[in-house]
Amino acid sequence: MKIVVNTIQDEVVDANNNTEISKDFDSSTKETKKLITLVCENENKNKFVISKWLEISNTKSNNDYVKEAYDASKTEIDKWLTDVASIGKTFNPETGKIE
Repeated sequence: MKIVVNTIQDEVVDANNNTEISKDFDSSTKETKKLITLVCENENKNKFVISKWLEISNTKSNNDYVKEAYDASKTEIDKWLTDVASIGKTFNPETGKIE
């Protein structure tokens, strides 16, 4: 699997991660977080995009933020990999198996 970093940026969000342009944005809980978006691509070129908003720290590098976002996304990425594992494979009706 290949993982490409699509976004690393600071963004103002509320406690529910609604952005300032959202009609549901609650300005009383606003804070600036780091938005990290990862694009995962498996060997069949299927893609899965996931974003995480992370607490900003002046001691973290972009590498730290991306690693944190990946770690926070790992369960969802693994589920997606399982879900798409059979896409592009052939079903053999004689054996009843995907090959």
